[in-house]
Amino acid sequence: MAKPTPEQLAKINQKALVPLTDEQTHVFQARIIGTKRIDKYKMKITPNFLRKMADQVKEGVALLVDHPWQKWEALSFPYGRTFDSRIIEEGGELELYGDHYMAKGLEANGISTDQLATGIDSGTIFDTSAGFVTTKHNCGICGGNYYGPSACSHIRGQTYDDKECLVLADDGYIMENSIVFDGGYEGAGITRESLSMKQHSEGEQPKQTEYEPLPLDAKSLDGDGRVFYFFSNKGGMNAFVSKQHQTKEQAETLAQGDDTVTDEQKAAALAAQQTQATALAAANNVLGQIRAALSVENDTEILSRLTSLSAQAADGATYKVKVTEQACGAGIRALGEAFNVEAMKTALANLPISEIEKIGATYEAQAQAALGGGGRHTQGDDVNLPEGALNGTPPTNSQNDGGEKAPEQLKALAREEARAALKNTGRGNLLKEDK
Repeated sequence: MAKPTPEQLAKINQKALVPLTDEQTHVFQARIIGTKRIDKYKMKITPNFLRKMADQVKEGVALLVDHPWQKWEALSFPYGRTFDSRIIEEGGELELYGDHYMAKGLEANGISTDQLATGIDSGTIFDTSAGFVTTKHNCGICGGNYYGPSACSHIRGQTYDDKECLVLADDGYIMENSIVFDGGYEGAGITRESLSMKQHSEGEQPKQTEYEPLPLDAKSLDGDGRVFYFFSNKGGMNAFVSKQHQTKEQAETLAQGDDTVTDEQKAAALAAQQTQATALAAANNVLGQIRAALSVENDTEILSRLTSLSAQAADGATYKVKVTEQACGAGIRALGEAFNVEAMKTALANLPISEIEKIGATYEAQAQAALGGGGRHTQGDDVNLPEGALNGTPPTNSQNDGGEKAPEQLKALAREEARAALKNTGRGNLLKEDK
């Protein structure tokens, strides 16, 4: 069994009450669970739930042997603990890996940590099984609640418009990770009051709740709506719920009625079913519009698409500020103090970026006309100045209207043309009042 690295030992000692050395510690890594389709129960763990479990594994969950807490009379002794986690993409799916540590020399129920370490090193112990609870179950077809009074009408494993219905486990918590010897604990009808291991006061008798395997056609959950799972790569998954849940057939019988159901019960069940169907149709319609607007195919992509659009909007807002500042700068160069910067910014705030760029380009052209285009005004090595330049006489222009104008006159003329253009286009408010 490998010794922990200095970085691993530092993380381990954040969990330990008494610091451990590398000579006192066994460490190993295990793949715990991932987002691949779980065929037996036609379900998937969502990336959202997997990330939550990764945080819990990093915080530290117990390392057990063979899920002993399932049996009421059994002692749940942790042989180790997780201390770090990572999510890795493999084959298009996400997999959660956890780092585990065990203190050397611990023993309980005839099993020691040193024996477990030897078994792992030799390859005779090679399977682990995650024990976790799901509390939120979404339908992979409509995105609605798969269980409960507002349950959708879809059934896991069935196909709707060429798409298979899967239950998407989107929330819950991981309780522990177990070393197992047969690829998964086999059991049904187990009894257990709670998974919290809370102490009972003297004389208080624990109330036992009966659990049974979760049927694939179940459409309701009793109690607090939790489903308990034991998962391993070799043994697959087992799911348990408290008894007296409602199956699809039972729900249909209640809605349609039999000899034991009164007319009032039938009417109430039918009304509830109709209300549910109406609400579901409205929700599906809204979700359909959202998917179409965001150009996504399913509901699980909506959040990531909104996040991407939000980032793009922030970049666009930053660019719009930049383009607006450039347009105002061009306006100032074209009109000088007569240009009303604040009014300009207010007017541009309600325009698309493409329009702002056009206005900025117009002002820039006017500024070039008013201030001159800059750049080199001589050609080749001929540096002879125009005739009369040294005595202040403006150069002649063969294309003018016959009148010679000084540079200041040209600037003033360009400004007047810009002011007239603004007034003609209804943007006279961008000019300051003449004093």
